[in-house]
Amino acid sequence: MKLSTRLKTGASAITLCCAVMATTSCSLGPNDLPSVNGGVRGGYDITMRFASALNLPAGADVMLNGLRVGQVGDVAVGGDAVEVTVNVKSDANIPVDVRGVIRQDTLLGDPYIALEEDSTAAPAGYLKPGSTVPVTQTTAPPQLEDTMAVLAYFVNGGSIQKVEDTMSRINKVMPAVPDVRNLASVVSTDLRDLSQHKGEIDRMLNGIGDTAVSVDRRTDALALMFGDDSTHTGTLYWREWSHDFVGYIAVVLPSIGSIFEGGLWMVPMLNSLADAGQTIRSSWDAGAGTTEKLSAFLRNTVLPFIQHPGVNVRSVQAANGDQVIGDVENILRMLGAVK
Repeated sequence: MKLSTRLKTGASAITLCCAVMATTSCSLGPNDLPSVNGGVRGGYDITMRFASALNLPAGADVMLNGLRVGQVGDVAVGGDAVEVTVNVKSDANIPVDVRGVIRQDTLLGDPYIALEEDSTAAPAGYLKPGSTVPVTQTTAPPQLEDTMAVLAYFVNGGSIQKVEDTMSRINKVMPAVPDVRNLASVVSTDLRDLSQHKGEIDRMLNGIGDTAVSVDRRTDALALMFGDDSTHTGTLYWREWSHDFVGYIAVVLPSIGSIFEGGLWMVPMLNSLADAGQTIRSSWDAGAGTTEKLSAFLRNTVLPFIQHPGVNVRSVQAANGDQVIGDVENILRMLGAVK
């Protein structure tokens, strides 16, 4: 009799414990579990209002300039917007004009809040504990249905087929594979040889630069040498010199009068040379700037390309004129292949 009573009492106690545990577990949700990234200690709370927060969970990361500065503490619907309470680290300085965007790096990735600063202006101030970021400074994420609809349109709209057709046409117009390999081999050899003589290129550029500086220092002398007739120098000097030279030749060589008379055709030529010298003088003024631009182009564009050659495909156009490179970029970004 006593044994039966003990069994009944034990069974009742076990049943009661199971009922209490089952009832208690009903209040346990995903938000009650600790975040794998750890919480924020000693921070302060701010409120961000979004038009829609979708599946933004409590504990989601808050990123600023690629750094984790806080986490989502609570998500609640308040009036015409969703109020997201964010716990921010105490040493994080967030501008008052910051913009909040709910993002996902991949289609099935974890959502988080990205804070974007205005890089064109200095911050007018920083958020304080209890501050609120209005809806006008936040961006809600797109609906998952819209994303799937865009993906379905891309797949079913023939974009992939257009890319295949484009690649097929490119392959048809390209030369044979052996010719492409030979061309690549020759180009590779030339670039390798050029990269091994960078010292000569630098020496040439330095020489051009020194020449430009030297010419620039003698601008006054060149201006005097190639000035117009109003200054009684330059072209006037060269014209007078040509006349005097011809006169001296006539005095020194009177016996070649016939040849001298026939050589007067050189006077117009010398006049033309004087005019050409005046034109060259104007080109000297811009020589230093042009040389510097040429040097910068060779150093910043040609040499980096020689060291790391590459091809950047900027456009893929179908037969009907549609651009498909944007669709390819969008689908790769949705799948997380690019950012």
